[in-house]
Parts: sequence; structure tokens; C-alpha cells
Amino acid sequence: MSIVILHVGERVFWGAPEVIYLEGTIASLQPTEQLAIVHIDRATPHSAHLIDSDIPFAANGLVPLKGDSPPGTTDKRSVERLPPPQLSDDEKVRRTAATAIHQVYGYQLPSDQEEALIEQVKGELERDPAKRAQIIASMDEILKREW
Repeated sequence: MSIVILHVGERVFWGAPEVIYLEGTIASLQPTEQLAIVHIDRATPHSAHLIDSDIPFAANGLVPLKGDSPPGTTDKRSVERLPPPQLSDDEKVRRTAATAIHQVYGYQLPSDQEEALIEQVKGELERDPAKRAQIIASMDEILKREW
């Protein structure tokens, strides 16, 4: 396990754009509580109401941003809170597979290769009923999270 040291002013993100994603700059650190306060300036559309907010995160849940923001995110604040996407159980597993592929390969793969890899990982996840159930339950918790 590697230790990530965060700094005030550093760009970080939480989550994955396939589900929920928040990105911003660390406004302050609270080392004794292991918290980072992040000024959100980019999010998935259903979380865009959080843009321009300062949100506390467990420091170990944040990842430093390297490169550009991922596709499917916006920097336009929404005045109203949109409901999270309604996903079938199959779509929850597929988005988990897509997240895994994007974490390893980024967003630069040719679309046919990306799709083949996503389907391959999804197939592996589907073969384990306990893992599939865990993914669905975790995704349900993430999607109903209130900020």
C-alpha cells in the first residue's frame, strides 16, 4: 500500500465518472482528523449542484489528478439537485467494469478495444455471484449518497 501525501492547492478527485465523480482543489487539510476540504469545481452532471462547494473527504479516499478531467464531467454548476441515474443491476456491473478499465488504461483506447475489455471484465464479474451482489449493493449505496 502506497502512502499519498496531499497538499493544499493540489487537484484531486473522488469517485469515478461512470458512477459519481467530484474533482477540485484542496482548500485545507485537517491532519489530526485525516480530512481534506476540497473546493469542488467539476463533477458528473447529477452531482453538479455541488460545484463551488467545499466538501470534506477522508484524505485516503482522494486521488491526485494527473492529466485532464475525464469525459462525462462538467464544470457548470446546476442550480437544482438532479436525481442519480437509475441503473439496472447489469448496468451497475458494466459501469464497475468500465471503471476498472479506465483506471488501468485511461480514456485513450480505441472504442472497439475499450468495449471488448469492458465486456471481458464484466463477464468475469458476472461469474462470481457473491462479487456481483457486492458490486450491486455498493453501487446502490453510492448512488443514494446524500451530500
